[in-house]
Amino acid sequence: MNYPAWQLKKADPAAETSLAGAGCGVLLRRVLAARGCTDPAAAQALLGQGEPLSDPFLLTDMDKAVVRIQEAIENEELMVIYGDYDVDGISATAILYECLTSQGAHVRCKLPTRGSGYGLTRAALESLASKGFKLVVTVDNGISAVEEAACAKELGLDLIITDHHLPGDTLPDAIAVVDPKRPDDESPFKDLCGAGVAFKLCAALEGCDPAELLEMYGELAALGTVADVMPLVGENRTIVREGLSLLQDTMRPGLHALLESAGCGGKPVTADTVSYSLAPRLNAAGRMDNAAVALKLLLCGDEDQATGIAERLAEINTERQQTEQQVFAAALQALEADPARTRDRVLVVSGEDWHPGVIGIVAARLMERFSRPVIVISMHEGEGRGSGRAPDPFDLHSALADCAQYLTRFGGHAAAAGVEIEEENLAAFRQTINAWAAAHAAPPEAVSLRLDAAATLGELNLENVGELARLAPFGRENPTPVLLVQHAFVDGIWPMGAEGRHTRIRLRQGSDTLFASSFGIAPQAFAYPVGSEVEAALEVSIFNGRSGPMVSAHLKAIRPAELGNTPSEQAAWFEAFRTGGSLDAARAAALLPARADTVSLYRRIRGGHVAAADLQPVFAAEGPQNTGKTLASLTALQELGLIEEQEGRWLPVPVTAKQDLASAPVLQKLAELAKQA
Repeated sequence: MNYPAWQLKKADPAAETSLAGAGCGVLLRRVLAARGCTDPAAAQALLGQGEPLSDPFLLTDMDKAVVRIQEAIENEELMVIYGDYDVDGISATAILYECLTSQGAHVRCKLPTRGSGYGLTRAALESLASKGFKLVVTVDNGISAVEEAACAKELGLDLIITDHHLPGDTLPDAIAVVDPKRPDDESPFKDLCGAGVAFKLCAALEGCDPAELLEMYGELAALGTVADVMPLVGENRTIVREGLSLLQDTMRPGLHALLESAGCGGKPVTADTVSYSLAPRLNAAGRMDNAAVALKLLLCGDEDQATGIAERLAEINTERQQTEQQVFAAALQALEADPARTRDRVLVVSGEDWHPGVIGIVAARLMERFSRPVIVISMHEGEGRGSGRAPDPFDLHSALADCAQYLTRFGGHAAAAGVEIEEENLAAFRQTINAWAAAHAAPPEAVSLRLDAAATLGELNLENVGELARLAPFGRENPTPVLLVQHAFVDGIWPMGAEGRHTRIRLRQGSDTLFASSFGIAPQAFAYPVGSEVEAALEVSIFNGRSGPMVSAHLKAIRPAELGNTPSEQAAWFEAFRTGGSLDAARAAALLPARADTVSLYRRIRGGHVAAADLQPVFAAEGPQNTGKTLASLTALQELGLIEEQEGRWLPVPVTAKQDLASAPVLQKLAELAKQA
């Protein structure tokens, strides 16, 4: 269970005063100062047009790539763009295709399917060679295709690789390998996505400043950048800001139809619009069907045809959502059926014929639930394909590299990766990656919730909140500001959404009030009754409703007033203990409850006062210093079958015989450790 430590960034009154002179309002200057932007000139640059886009020829091998592509165009050679099935790969393919066709190239597009696997394959290369292609240009893949590059050479295919993933020890033998992450690359910005690299290649082919091509390809580059969760700083910020502006009134029929289908037509287009509305629909094609339909939409020039394709993508996305729920439920059931697995530092779960298109999403959801790395593997006739996700700072790519002897293939980033594995190696792989985690990864610690600045409800007015939008686009490394409101009271609670699965609350400070939304928690599972004094972490924005603009707030987190971070620290100790980490005698003693502690918690549960998703009100009532004992008591009651979760609350289970609380395995193990003092 995840209880983050709230970390409020230190205020800098002098910097805030200086920024006020630069025309920054009270909330904007607080956030800027908290994020280290204290110089008025730097603030103006950040809030202005953004960082210039660097010369594409600073990317290593870009000159070689341009020469070979121009040669192919002049000689009317048949070439193919080999992309990927995610949004970044599709966007990169569309960018380069439009650029090359505008220059008269004879070019086709090839996107792999989930069934054929990620990246270049021998089978695909043999097929392309047999069809008369002479040049293959990859986008968003290829950096690890060492064997495939050798195959291409055998087949007489020239290969140009453009990618943004981490290279291995050996680069593929190709005409050119353009990747800002290769060790000898001299370009200044290393965090371009695949579409960003393709965009730079187009600028090099056109012989112009990349900024001149933003109007042409900015929307597509922004799609790939946001969907691939790249840092929204530096050149990416410039690309995404311009791309979102173009997307607002897009002239591309495909993107216009996509916006309309997603219910975003006529609404402000933000990075969240891409992340939560557009990207899932485009990704669904590659996950469930064939990514070619998404590529067709991006390249479509006919409005009626685009509408039909967008409707088809909506249908595919609905199918994806249903399949995702089924696989998630099956994976969760598999983990919970074997409690020992849930205590692993790295969760490895597999199932027969799970849809490979959704296992990455399922891995991400399980990671959020269990707060640790997760690898989900779909097995078919003894062969497995998996997808992994890992929270910062765990390096999933390094962990997989240490397990390479058990893997047929792997690749990716520190935070996300793909694997191929034979079923007979699953057990050894699970053991080895957990051994690596124990030796190299830090034990679970309290997760931090970083708060940019404190604010009162009175300060969250239209003017101040509206000014925060100048920091957009928000995303990785430039997150939406999170504001701390202290000593507020819950003044009302209402269901929200068609099925009442979300909660809307009203916060009050004196005469000031603000409505805030909490998603994924129904009112009956909300842990804070009306009248509770709380502190709230809020993300705020301006919502243009029927009655005009108003401040909209999302409840990022909530906890009892003055709770502090002791519960977070003890919860991290308990999680480390539960996942096989070391625990000294003193901490074991701090976690070991007396019988009276467990009985006290049971009485609260019997009264219906314990929300399953948030125990912080219980921590406050029992004393923050007793958090570990509360968690151990809860686990013990679960192990003994005395409680169960019902509609978001812990409730007692009828029993016919008396139970010995001390017999619970968690209490026995803690008692043994505590004796070692």
